[in-house]
Amino acid sequence: MAKFILEHEKYGECEKLFVFANTGKEREETLRFVDQCDKEFNLNLTWVEADIPPTKGEGTNYRIVDFKTASRNGEPFEALNKKFGLPSKLFRHCTRDLKEVPIHKYARSVLGKGYLTAIGIRADEKHRIGNDPQKFYPLAEVGIDEKIIRNFWSRQPFDLGLKDFEGNCDLCFLKSTRKKLTIISDNPNVADWWNDQELKFQTEKQSKFDVYRDDSILDLVELAKKPFRRAMDKKELSDLQGSMFDPDMDTEFDCFCKST
Repeated sequence: MAKFILEHEKYGECEKLFVFANTGKEREETLRFVDQCDKEFNLNLTWVEADIPPTKGEGTNYRIVDFKTASRNGEPFEALNKKFGLPSKLFRHCTRDLKEVPIHKYARSVLGKGYLTAIGIRADEKHRIGNDPQKFYPLAEVGIDEKIIRNFWSRQPFDLGLKDFEGNCDLCFLKSTRKKLTIISDNPNVADWWNDQELKFQTEKQSKFDVYRDDSILDLVELAKKPFRRAMDKKELSDLQGSMFDPDMDTEFDCFCKST
């Protein structure tokens, strides 16, 4: 989408600002990919991270980082958990304070208030399009769907290098149980940070990230040790003639990171 906006004549006269918000829990592959997109497509990308003051009543701000200085051990995320408690499907302050607030505070500092935000929803995802007049959907508007996107990346000299189920935020509570079990099975250490956060910042109201399924991180670690049907990459799935799924294990939810 960034490359499309940068090169399409429709946006030729627009002032463009490309921003990436790092939460500290992005996969290293994601950080390398963002950095490479910036260099390959000449985006002049700005990296920001949430600066969350511990005092209640003080709003979240941002700090500018880059590929080398970006947090990689969940520091912004932990500051959020310490101040607001664990986020969940019901309380999405991770989306709000780690992504939306830093991005828009930085954007306003550069562009003022009268800017539009491009959202990377594809033509095959139009059911996710909202009615906010300050947002627009370049890919959906011109009919760019998942097939076109995958075809585009197949012709590039680099790619994200992650399977679909591995996603971005490494063990996000919005991912399906199957995806999380597969990720933990492949790399058990990935659960350590999330378990540590549950132990540190649990409250009477919320003691785990996944309040919808009522699974703690330790529950998932134990489940990952037992036989289960692994999540598969969409390309791998397309090579199969059919597959059976357990619906409850495949339920997941959309998030800001996935739709922008």
